[in-house]
Amino acid sequence: MPDPTDTVWTSDRPVIRAVPHPGALDPRGITITCPKCDATRDWLLLNVRSQVFVRCRCSCEWHEPDLTRAYFDEHFTAPEREWADFEAAMRALAFDGLLAGSTWD
Repeated sequence: MPDPTDTVWTSDRPVIRAVPHPGALDPRGITITCPKCDATRDWLLLNVRSQVFVRCRCSCEWHEPDLTRAYFDEHFTAPEREWADFEAAMRALAFDGLLAGSTWD
């Protein structure tokens, strides 16, 4: 993944877009599981240019090649807030690891 401390905005388009996804993800018919804590739902999907990354509440993050940009665009809604940097965004969205093991019903 590109360095998250790099500039988040280029011109009028964000370089990183994020959307919460509370449910399970199973693009291949197999539920995606966090490799660090075994969570199976409550993700943050990150679109970085043409790639989609999955981030867990425990702060584990990985590129998920089976999630396409088209899938992300289908679920993305325009952000209501902007943050100065990646770390501040992850804290504000509660995907910084502080709530590891928590899920929202």
